[in-house]
Amino acid sequence: MLLNRYILHSLLFLALFSLGNQGANAAVTELSYEKFYRLNKPIYRSESGDWLGLSYETAAADRKLDYFLMGDLRFYFQENNSLNYSLQEGYVVFHGDDYTLTAGRKILDWNTNEKYWALGYLNGLQSFTLLSTEEEGVTGLLFNKHIGPFEFEVLGSYLFIPQINPSIDFKNGNVQSKSEWVRLPPRKTVVSGIEVPLYYQIDKYKVSDIVFNKSLGGNIRYKWSNGGVSAFAIYKPENKLRVNAGAYYDNLNTGKVVVTAAPTVNHHAYYGFQVYQDFGDIKARGGVSYVDPNAKLGKDIIPNARKTFTSDYFHINPRYDKEAYAHMSLNYERAKIYKLTLNYIHLLSNNIRGSDDFFSDTVKWKSTFGGGFLYYLNDSFDIGFDLKYDIIRKDNIVKGEVKYNFEQKVIIALGLEVLKAPDNNSYWSYYRTSDTLYSTVGFVF
Repeated sequence: MLLNRYILHSLLFLALFSLGNQGANAAVTELSYEKFYRLNKPIYRSESGDWLGLSYETAAADRKLDYFLMGDLRFYFQENNSLNYSLQEGYVVFHGDDYTLTAGRKILDWNTNEKYWALGYLNGLQSFTLLSTEEEGVTGLLFNKHIGPFEFEVLGSYLFIPQINPSIDFKNGNVQSKSEWVRLPPRKTVVSGIEVPLYYQIDKYKVSDIVFNKSLGGNIRYKWSNGGVSAFAIYKPENKLRVNAGAYYDNLNTGKVVVTAAPTVNHHAYYGFQVYQDFGDIKARGGVSYVDPNAKLGKDIIPNARKTFTSDYFHINPRYDKEAYAHMSLNYERAKIYKLTLNYIHLLSNNIRGSDDFFSDTVKWKSTFGGGFLYYLNDSFDIGFDLKYDIIRKDNIVKGEVKYNFEQKVIIALGLEVLKAPDNNSYWSYYRTSDTLYSTVGFVF
């Protein structure tokens, strides 16, 4: 199985979970059960459905020498009773007089608008669900220092933990997933006008080639009374693994095209700047970011990794295109009354990535507005709504949720997710007609 079920990730999660239980920090644990309803019949339907989840989060790491841990486990009630897990953050931190030193996995806030749009260039995506915006941090050593109105951050690492959700397994020649939202490669191809099944298998690889990869980056902020400006640049592995592959037609024995896939790490450069300003209760953020998946900094572990594959049966041609985005947000909050948000993102570069490549996707957004609100009916009852609309592709994504919180001990929620994507070249077209309704009950202790 890919990365041996990511043994390193599992051990790291369990070790930090044990550390959280032994320390002095107050922690919050939530046990949840979700009932999952499909409102229509998607073309590409996974086996996934109801799940039982465990979330864990320690108190804020504000002591001189402290730690922080936040992670999730989900057990899915399906044919193979599968498990998804995520270590969002897990680090030890030392607070000096005017600096901090952090070691471990931490979510970076260098691009504040990246989370809302689930870009996944800087921090990884948790990706338990298609529309989730929860993130997973970058693993390494982070140094932060204040000098007057300036704040400097430097990240260095030689340990890479890839984004593992939505997970993919190879079993009996098929590519499977234990997530309710995952794009799978095709099961058949055409050879000489005849439809032929595809048989997938994993090539041999070294786990060390995956996890021992470098990251180097920095962020600088200049602050004034109600705002500031910042710029960042980082060279790191892409959070999702690429897949290289070869193939041959076994027409004598199996009558299938055998595809041999190998996980591959590709580095990219990601940089940008932001301006932020508060106007009373309104927080404005805007900036530009740029990603280059062809960047090289020194010698990488797999410097000559094969990136594309062409055969008589199909093409594996994942795009390695530079992309640039402009983004902005306005947020307004009245404590314990309501929150309002207005967002916009625009793709500045040309998009030539298709939506039909093996293990590859087109861009998520072209020119898209997003807005939402969270209204507190009282101390226990709230309702939230979010809408994203791409004015070029006409994608329309709606998410709403009603939640009741009884004395911070019992949480009951009812949610709806609706997705419309009329353009066949849209990132979201693969998931059209995947509208869902869910109900959740959680117990906090």
